[in-house]
Amino acid sequence: MRQFWTTFFVIAGAIAATAAPLRVAVLDFADQTGQRSDEKLGGRVAPGAMAEKGVFLLGKQLANNPAYVLIDRRDLIEQVEKLKPKDMGEKTPTKPSFIHAAQILRADAILRGSILSLSTGKQKINQGGYASELNTLTVRIGIEALDAKDGAVIAVADGKGERTFRQTENVQTELSEDDVIALVEEGLQTALPKVSQALIARAKEVQSRPTVKLAVKTDADPALIEIDGVLVGSSPLENFEVYKGDHVITIGKPGYQDITKRILFEKDTSVTAPMFKTQLNADQIKEILEKSRLNGFFGNIEPGLIINTIDDRAKP
Repeated sequence: MRQFWTTFFVIAGAIAATAAPLRVAVLDFADQTGQRSDEKLGGRVAPGAMAEKGVFLLGKQLANNPAYVLIDRRDLIEQVEKLKPKDMGEKTPTKPSFIHAAQILRADAILRGSILSLSTGKQKINQGGYASELNTLTVRIGIEALDAKDGAVIAVADGKGERTFRQTENVQTELSEDDVIALVEEGLQTALPKVSQALIARAKEVQSRPTVKLAVKTDADPALIEIDGVLVGSSPLENFEVYKGDHVITIGKPGYQDITKRILFEKDTSVTAPMFKTQLNADQIKEILEKSRLNGFFGNIEPGLIINTIDDRAKP
């Protein structure tokens, strides 16, 4: 524990010396356990229920760390709900990316947690006719940090909480849910400093990496939008930040032909995409081409994109 607090203050000091506190949002906490532990040593505690508490436990670690500003998860979920795409007024089955929601809340990073294992190891001892058993309960925790600009994985780290008990005929130990929660917290305390170090390095790197704002709309909104293979949301998309430079944008919707283009973003940019249905007659093809004033190739039509900088779009 002393080592944890030493690392805690070193990391907090490093971030404070280089930049403002990082704004982070906790997305979720998953149960990835493949087996249950001994019934007495944590086996009565459902890993799924423990994972639900993981969001709060990770948030507590972050809220007590001056290196971070913790975004209320309820605000994040509310933004995700607001961004759910609708088609003809009805919600679609596809959920939009949480990345756009995190950007609206000005997050620097998004954290995801998981309980990787909740397992028991046993060592039986029989010495001089005296039998005992050493049981060790281990809870292993994983944390993943994602860049809120492009969804790139910044860091992946794990930590564990562990406790050993001697079981004899006269002494039997049974763990409560509170005991397992303490082990989850111990695992978070060992994993979080590793993630923090990666976030420090990332913060220094992106300080000099400029971003531009992107707006995307189609004539068949909502359409799903991917940037560099990462789902970022649905159209119409406004004020979405991407790193300045070369990116591959994909726009797709069921029943319509996907559009994939590589674009060099150097300024704030707006993109308008005319969408082609997968099955069109000649009159429909002609109408779309005339409306978008773009050339196409019949038989294998690839929709074009109308690309303007925000400054150009603002001109009369």
